[in-house]
Amino acid sequence: MIVSPRKGVMGMSGYMRNLLRLSVGVRRFLMTEAMYGIGIGMYSLVLNLHLLSKGMKEDEIGLLMSIGILIMGALAIPVSISANRIGRKKLLVSGIMFIAAGSALYAIGNHSGIFYLAQTLVSIGLTLVETTEVQLLFHYCASRKEEASAFSLMFAVFTAFTGAGTLAAGYLPNSADSGDGYGLTLLLAALVFVVHSMIRGLWLPSEGRESETVRTSEVLEVNSEVSSLRKKLPSGTLWLFSVFMALLGGAIAITGSFLNVIVKYRLNWMDDKVSILLAVSGVVLFAASLMTPYVLERFGHNVAIVSVFLVNILVFASLSWAMPVWMFTIVFLVRGGGLTMLSNLLDSQLMSAFKERERNLYAGMRSVFRSLGSSGAALLTGWILIGQDYEMPFFLTSVVLLLCLVYYIWFIRPILDKRLKE
Repeated sequence: MIVSPRKGVMGMSGYMRNLLRLSVGVRRFLMTEAMYGIGIGMYSLVLNLHLLSKGMKEDEIGLLMSIGILIMGALAIPVSISANRIGRKKLLVSGIMFIAAGSALYAIGNHSGIFYLAQTLVSIGLTLVETTEVQLLFHYCASRKEEASAFSLMFAVFTAFTGAGTLAAGYLPNSADSGDGYGLTLLLAALVFVVHSMIRGLWLPSEGRESETVRTSEVLEVNSEVSSLRKKLPSGTLWLFSVFMALLGGAIAITGSFLNVIVKYRLNWMDDKVSILLAVSGVVLFAASLMTPYVLERFGHNVAIVSVFLVNILVFASLSWAMPVWMFTIVFLVRGGGLTMLSNLLDSQLMSAFKERERNLYAGMRSVFRSLGSSGAALLTGWILIGQDYEMPFFLTSVVLLLCLVYYIWFIRPILDKRLKE
């Protein structure tokens, strides 16, 4: 189908107008997402470098990350089952506080036992956040169309301010050479998380009548959730979607778990240069997130998803080749935008394929299977980096993304087409 340039411009202007008409709860959620992005940006840039400065090896860090991801997987379904009973907003705010505690403990810790405890706290927090934030955001939405826009905007705000946090962390003082690591940056990240949790707890709208009804019939709700779990777990759709998320999570985590380390040592750069590149990447991620609903609306979910899959496969394959630094940085930035758009398209469309009452269970299973894929990928990458091979992770990512595309075409697309038309 050929679309005229004028129609494309008109469609884009209409899309931007629609963004300004989002529900009150959605707008508040998006505004508070900024601080979460800053905290995560600071934390993610320095954590691996902090652990390396404390004497841990790459494979030990990979094992630590893998265990943390497995903890997330183990907790995901119990958290998702209790989300309606306890309240998604309460769990979200509590999760942010757990992340703050873990970041602070990393900052003051000096041996592996403390680091494993810190990672446990962070993993609990991330589980609480990741299994509730999308459902809570969608709860504030008035329509399925608003859900797609809100999800992409959430990721756009998050990535933009993650870039800001990453840039700030690159210029903060550190004592890596003396063995004291990046404790100051991790403590500041913890402070950002604490303030963020307080703002969300006070300013986000309550979940309304649904939560009140749940609180007054708590026992009936628990029985209903358990019964619902027993009925839905064998669902072919849930299992197919969850296995797909395991593959996608593994593909993203192959490079994502060690992105700062790969850039630092492949290009032989100092921390400030790494932070600048990752901050610019955050801007690209922001633009890609902002454009995702427009691409989805203009081309449809099938064309958009398959096309973005193919672009990502080619980009990651090319990053495994030897190339000049300037070319690597350009392709690296394209990688960030492409992977962000792919993740946003799939996460929003797959979640929208489920009804309100199914979403908590799907979110839990998605987190479990994504954690399994991510855990194995992080462990594998840690072993690869021991040999100082900073190209192989990109090649492996392209291979796994190709498997994801085949799986999507064969198993996911027919179901998604049917459900989104209902």
